[in-house]
Amino acid sequence: MGSKLRLCLAAGFFFILPALTMGVVSSADAQTKEVTLALDWMINGTHSPYYVALDKGYYKDAGLNVEIVRGYGSGDTVKKVAAKRATFGICDFATMVTSVIREKTPDKAVAAVYGKAMLGILYTKESGIKAPKDLEGKKLGRSASGASVNMFPAFIGANNLDRSKISEVVVDATSFLPMLLSGQVDAVLEQSIHRGRFQKAADEGGRKVTIMSMLYSDFGLRTYGNVISTHHDLIEKEPNMVRDFVQASLKGLAYAFEHPDEAMSIIAKINPQITKDRALEELLAVKATWSEDMLKAGLGYMSPEMTEISVDNIVKALKLQKPESIDLVYDNRFAK
Repeated sequence: MGSKLRLCLAAGFFFILPALTMGVVSSADAQTKEVTLALDWMINGTHSPYYVALDKGYYKDAGLNVEIVRGYGSGDTVKKVAAKRATFGICDFATMVTSVIREKTPDKAVAAVYGKAMLGILYTKESGIKAPKDLEGKKLGRSASGASVNMFPAFIGANNLDRSKISEVVVDATSFLPMLLSGQVDAVLEQSIHRGRFQKAADEGGRKVTIMSMLYSDFGLRTYGNVISTHHDLIEKEPNMVRDFVQASLKGLAYAFEHPDEAMSIIAKINPQITKDRALEELLAVKATWSEDMLKAGLGYMSPEMTEISVDNIVKALKLQKPESIDLVYDNRFAK
């Protein structure tokens, strides 16, 4: 990590450290509370901070016994939290906001994990795609559901694309890589964290292609990415527990950013199916979403300004009714 980025991370750490200490003290003598954390997808490098918090005892020190379970897409995680089948969730902010507005689900974001969304499109440079408009006339692979799929209409609207001119092939996400490398599709709806994995597979397979990424957030849909969410009721009834969980998780996030190799060893120890090299690329992609200004405000902190921008972009692109207040979808008290 460059010295400049280290200083920025240190600045973010400076702001969250007092809260981390308060969170641990507030739960020191309390009875251990059972917590289920539902991830957004299959376990990967982006989830290493929670395993760091588990392994380092950050959750235990906060009086929390945390069980981490894999996810099946952000939409499913939002539903689990809403139904109280998960205490906390890791989900795409846009997906959560959409659900809160459309379905009246009682979810709220309490901390940001990605400084900006990594939802988007992976494509080959050789396909001739350079900008969103170039997707017209191309063949696009996508799954039936998922955060990138859910927000695709918003990306279409933000860039005035004619969706009827894009040939969409609905397949299982496991088919994205072979279909893209074989030229069966020109692009796939996939998060940018996977670009390195796709490129590595292309290189190892002797495919002379360059994998590129197009983030929705860079083309008219600037929003926060994955967030930590929980139920309104928990915020109202047990704010100290919410604070303790958020602060322990952010402590794990900061440690993982500062010690990525150790974070990979920790997550691989608990989840032997993890490929360390791939997981490391995924974690570093998360780290790259945090700008210096964001880190100065505090790692995980959702500023009112950026949250307002995120909600505005989401409701405009998806033609949703904007909530009377952004407080309906987030609470930034616990990340400070």
